[in-house]
Amino acid sequence: MKRKFLNVAHWDFLDSYTYKYIHIDDLLSGYISLIKIEKVKQKITVDYDQSEEILLDDGYKGLMFLPDEANWCVSVIYNTSNEVVKWYFDITKENSINKQGIPFYDDLYLDIAVSPNYKVVILDEDEIKEALDLKEITQSDYEMAYNTCNKILKELIPNKEFLYHFLRSI
Repeated sequence: MKRKFLNVAHWDFLDSYTYKYIHIDDLLSGYISLIKIEKVKQKITVDYDQSEEILLDDGYKGLMFLPDEANWCVSVIYNTSNEVVKWYFDITKENSINKQGIPFYDDLYLDIAVSPNYKVVILDEDEIKEALDLKEITQSDYEMAYNTCNKILKELIPNKEFLYHFLRSI
């Protein structure tokens, strides 16, 4: 399991960027981080459905929302025209802040990618199964990850108010 921070120090593909994060109490409470990507070390592409698309490039922006008392984190990537490129949900074991005051989450491997046309892809099911087999996570962690995944699929992804308005307004 990897610990990831809202200051995106784990995004090793970035060459130069700025970020700012704050705690909000809105439709949902949690930490929000805006990442302005000035330059990437290399363009990041994804191939979820046999169509290579650019996920991250120079001038793109990322918005991450880490809710309080939940087991997920969502990242939204915007291109240089401020259009949504992808929503990306990480299923998490814990969302918290460290002693230095930096918000973080412990990534539980299982992820969901959502395209602007609402094509949904569940990612890394092999990784979470392997983590369970290697006893890096418990059966309870595994079940919670899939329960959280199903809740996101049923409640958050169909909610255009959440995806477009809440995440755009914060």
